[in-house]
Amino acid sequence: MPLISIFVLNCLIYWGSGILTANRYHFDFTTSLDRAVPLIPQFIWIYVLAFPFWAVNYILASQRGKDGFYRFVATDLTVHFACFVFFLILPTTNIRPEIVGNTWSEQLLKFVYMMDGASTPSNLFPSIHCYVSWLSWRGVRKSEKIPKWYQHFSLIFAILIIISTQVLKQHYLVDAIAGVGLVELSWRFYSNGNHHDIFRKFFEKISGTLFSK
Repeated sequence: MPLISIFVLNCLIYWGSGILTANRYHFDFTTSLDRAVPLIPQFIWIYVLAFPFWAVNYILASQRGKDGFYRFVATDLTVHFACFVFFLILPTTNIRPEIVGNTWSEQLLKFVYMMDGASTPSNLFPSIHCYVSWLSWRGVRKSEKIPKWYQHFSLIFAILIIISTQVLKQHYLVDAIAGVGLVELSWRFYSNGNHHDIFRKFFEKISGTLFSK
């Protein structure tokens, strides 16, 4: 139930906020540093592989025990709602480069641009791509049920995904910093005390109502 809720909420926030802010002015946080970053279309494969990576790691995070899992869920939902607020009060966009080549990587990048709103990209700050990737590593880190090699792989792959958002011009530096920063703040907040219990009780109540005999 929590994982399904996270997926549904992500879709509602991403597409819903885009609809709600479609006719509003969008800010562009591009800096000279961002402009200096080269376009590297080959990173599109890393960018796309983020989706199965997220699915696997979110499922693995659910196996770290009820307490640890609900800390993870609380962090995700908190950051999701924070992103929604930012998307509404501070709509953002950027200017994507023109893709002129015809390699497989360039063709796939063109397709991603088209699917993600080629003319008016939005919902950039904070970066959901970056935050979910970073949380995917946080979710398996220090878990006794997850092999150490996979924990290390998750950190490396999460960093590669964040880099891909930069060199594909999907996001800019401030978007990535905000996404990772929100995860770190929320993760540390829910790592102390029982603040996550409100989420656990909510989902247990919903599950009890839906599946009680």
